[in-house]
Amino acid sequence: MAEEPESTCPTELLAAGRRHLAVGDYYLATSTLASACELLAKEHGESGDQCAEAHYWYGKALLGLSREERGVLGDKIPDSGNEDDEEDSDDQEDNADAENGTQETDDVKAANENGETKAVAEKMEAESTTTNDEPTSSTIADKKEVADEEQPGTSNGEAMDESVLDVDAEDDVDNLQLAWEILDLSRSILERRPDSTRSLLADVYLALGEVALESETYDKAVVDMLKCLDIQKEIYQSDDRRIAETHYQIALANSLASNFEEAITHFKNAANILETRIKTLESPTTEAKTPTDSVHAEIKELKELLPDIQAKIQDMMDCKAETIKKLRETLYPSNGAGSSAQSNGAGSSSGSSATSSAPVTDITHLIKRKRKASETEESAPKRVSS
Repeated sequence: MAEEPESTCPTELLAAGRRHLAVGDYYLATSTLASACELLAKEHGESGDQCAEAHYWYGKALLGLSREERGVLGDKIPDSGNEDDEEDSDDQEDNADAENGTQETDDVKAANENGETKAVAEKMEAESTTTNDEPTSSTIADKKEVADEEQPGTSNGEAMDESVLDVDAEDDVDNLQLAWEILDLSRSILERRPDSTRSLLADVYLALGEVALESETYDKAVVDMLKCLDIQKEIYQSDDRRIAETHYQIALANSLASNFEEAITHFKNAANILETRIKTLESPTTEAKTPTDSVHAEIKELKELLPDIQAKIQDMMDCKAETIKKLRETLYPSNGAGSSAQSNGAGSSSGSSATSSAPVTDITHLIKRKRKASETEESAPKRVSS
């Protein structure tokens, strides 16, 4: 890992932090950008206009670091294994008690067989009396530890409590929460500044939406990203890739929130913008009649993105259909009572009315009488014609 540059210039630290962020070195980027924000805050104040961009990049670095840590450690709480250990120990104690009880039962059975029930009972009573009258050293030690824990006001106990509180306070403010606070500070600064920083404000809203997405507050993510989209539509062209990316992020947040219809809409918008962008790049202009290598590379990249978006759209349509199916099964269960109730509501003939009015236990109205052969032959053509 590269060493942090020794510099006291906020501009140099900001540039270095952005380089570290570009190569994915989130730890060093966070450290460098934190130093830049600290120096700018000392010079201009924490909410100074000059701090907005540094706060944005610092928040982005914290977001990347949080994703990296979650990818390595997972979302599982480190202390969750203690409960399993306690349950295992309890199970072991229960098994030991069960084994002891089984051994005692076997002794009693053996004594019954040999006619020594009385001797075994006296022996067990003597052992229990000895245990109650003469506590073992381990029992005394356990009682002493409990008594020491119950005594308040000890200096060691107070120091232990303070250290635990400090650790809990540090754990409560994780990198994801800190990223949101820094980005929100940048947002509040930028909203006071002129329209020349609208592009940076849009980026801040998008980053806030990504933080909300990581924290699984999907509705909040959609709100922040929609604000980003509104600003981007004002300052960018309609086929700009940044607008397509925002549509994609909004669709992803809606899909995680089970808002499948909105997700489909935004996925389609993203695909339409990319298709328009491809047509724009492929069409020759007056300045450059032949596309350059960079244009060819962008066209290739955009065409590779389209199948993924189309697959997302199909997945959302399948999820929507499955949700509707489950909802219908819940509202209209496929049983006899539900089917008869539905048919009674739809039918208007006197026969259905008679069927619905019959008692539930009486099924004679459902039994068809056997017709004669002549009646069957006469009625058969009528059924086919109908």
